[in-house]
Order: sequence, then structure tokens, then C-alpha cells
Amino acid sequence: MPTNKSAGRHQEPHPGIEVDEAPLGSLLLQAVRAHAALATSLLAELGLAAPQEVVLLYLQDHGGVPQSELVRFLGRDRSTVTATLQTLERAALVERTPSQTDRRAMDVDLTEAGRALCPRIRAAWAELERLAFEYVAPRQRAELTSALGAVRDAARTHAAEKGAPS
Repeated sequence: MPTNKSAGRHQEPHPGIEVDEAPLGSLLLQAVRAHAALATSLLAELGLAAPQEVVLLYLQDHGGVPQSELVRFLGRDRSTVTATLQTLERAALVERTPSQTDRRAMDVDLTEAGRALCPRIRAAWAELERLAFEYVAPRQRAELTSALGAVRDAARTHAAEKGAPS
């Protein structure tokens, strides 16, 4: 029976596996995981966890919206989004109110505290970008932006063909 000999000690998250037959995909997964770990650290400094910052920025950009719109936007199940919103509500960053047009629905909007936090979230994302791409030259960044856009588009197309959510 396997035992965890490092119980009680901090362990680094597994960066991903290297698959010789898919070196780009392997490296992309490792980069995504490292980027997510750095993002988690920066968001924690603001008292947030993913995807809370995305919800706050979406509300800043779109104003108050039905909760169902956030469910669609995030691509997560309703109960997960509800839990995220409840956490943000307890932190007084959003408020949920019954919809005036559909009594079964809830509308979500930023509070003043939520609005005030958004510039700090954007600054954290800018810092994430600066740190994560520190070793990438400006020309390489432009090429990477184009290449990642193409990867995203191809993956979305093939996922849709297979009936998977994108």
C-alpha cells in the first residue's frame, strides 16, 4: 500500500506529465499550471480565489446581469457559480437581488466595495502578465499571442465537432 512519506510537508503541485508524442501539449499544460499557481498567489493577496476575480471584472464590464448569464459565461454548473457568488456576497463584493422580470431568477451586481476592488484585480493581472512572461522577448510575445489564439481556435472547433463544451 503506498504511503505519503512527505505528509505534513509542503509539496509542490505536479507540473504535468511530459508525453514524448505530444511535446507541445505537455509543455502547454505545464505552463498553464505554473501560470495558474502564480495567479492563485497574486489573487490570494487580494483575498480572492479563481474565478471570483473573473466574476467581478465581468460585472464591472457588463453591469448587473442575471445569475444565469454568469453561469453561461463561466461555463460552470449553477451550483458552483452560486457558491462563488455566495462567497463574494459574504465578502460584500456583490449583491444578489430577485429579478424584476423573472421571480425565479436572481440578478447580480457589484457593490461599492466590489467596484473599488476591480482596479486592484486588473493590476494583479498586469503583474501576472509581467512576471509570467518576464523571459519572453516582445517579438516572441507577439508570435506566442498569435500561436495561442490559433491553438485555442483549433481546440474549440474540434471540441465542438465532438460535442464537448469549449
